[in-house]
Amino acid sequence: MEMDLKKIGLKVKEHLEKIASFTATPGEGITRLAFSLEARKTVNYINNEMKKIGLETAEDYAGSIKGRINGVDDNKAAIIIGSHYDSVKNGGNFDGIAGVICGLEIARLVKENNIKLKYPLEIIGLNDEEGARFGNGFFGSKAMLGGVDLVDLHKYKDEDGISIYQAMDEYGLNPESLKGMSREAKTIKSFIEIHVEQGPVLENNRKDIGVVEGIVGMQRYIIEIDGRADHVGTTPMDMRVDAMEVASRMISGVGDLARSEGNGTVATVGFIKNYPNVINIVPKKVQFSLDIRSRDNGAIERIANKVEQRLTDLSKEYDTEYSIECKLSEYPVDLDKSLIKAMSEVCEAKGYNYQKINSGAGHDSLFMAKYVDTAMLFVPSQGGRSHCKEEWTDYRYFAKAVDVVYQLLLDLNKN
Repeated sequence: MEMDLKKIGLKVKEHLEKIASFTATPGEGITRLAFSLEARKTVNYINNEMKKIGLETAEDYAGSIKGRINGVDDNKAAIIIGSHYDSVKNGGNFDGIAGVICGLEIARLVKENNIKLKYPLEIIGLNDEEGARFGNGFFGSKAMLGGVDLVDLHKYKDEDGISIYQAMDEYGLNPESLKGMSREAKTIKSFIEIHVEQGPVLENNRKDIGVVEGIVGMQRYIIEIDGRADHVGTTPMDMRVDAMEVASRMISGVGDLARSEGNGTVATVGFIKNYPNVINIVPKKVQFSLDIRSRDNGAIERIANKVEQRLTDLSKEYDTEYSIECKLSEYPVDLDKSLIKAMSEVCEAKGYNYQKINSGAGHDSLFMAKYVDTAMLFVPSQGGRSHCKEEWTDYRYFAKAVDVVYQLLLDLNKN
């Protein structure tokens, strides 16, 4: 069957432009945080569009939205296609949500072509992959497989002190029911995710598609330095307990720790808060994030250990105290080799320029690959830009991604 790529691209464009209006920061990128009004509008929109094409829909207790097409044998494990619908603050309109919409388009093609599937098909929009509100991440995928408990719901809080538990309750979900919603991994045959690359490799190499072989592991921390507030003019330098000076000395060395490991290892401080944040007061407390990523988990562990040792040394030198809390810890994963091979063969058969690639960003596939056969397909990001309002991917690449995964779905249903 000859695929109408132009039609698919236009449909993806139509959906994404509509969803782009569901943002807390109009004109300043997409801000669609977990359990927000913008999240609710997005879920409602996806739910309605799923119903229009004939999917059976349900919203789970973690806030993820799912549409299902039953298989010939509905007792078989399901093939899941999807990604996440939440965003970072002031992000772009392609990260995550484009994969959900591509999944929706694949389901539309199945319905319009009256395809009888051997395996049930589920299209899913997962909630809170980014962790932008509560600092954790992969919430929807973890909850789906029983990786979240009530302790986590009370433990993680946003910058206003609202816990996940409270946010869920205010959103209209029952957090107490979260554990009962999980499913066994054996009910999933495979998980397939379409995503923008978020980097420059595919564009620079003039490739249509990236077939992902592996995803980096990551650890995410919140570090707090406690000093003492004093007058900046009357407190001598040798009598200060300056939390900012300690924090700045720690932060300035983070990049070098990653560079010393090499092999694509990265470490980043992306968030910082200073208290009381007044020009003529010695900082009493500084809070900042640390994000470490690598395909080598040993490199991540070595950097984390060096950071803690450096914090210990600096605190003794400056008479400060510190705390370090791990918000997220995920091992690197290799994606399913048979699915990588099958996807590559589809790209070759269709004449699409593709390459195998690793992901330096975390995705729901990072968590899912630990439990089920998982595949991931990247499309080029213009200028490599992502997590910003300038994020852009030409819609023709999404059409090609839909074409590839649709054919992969048909092939999987032959087995």
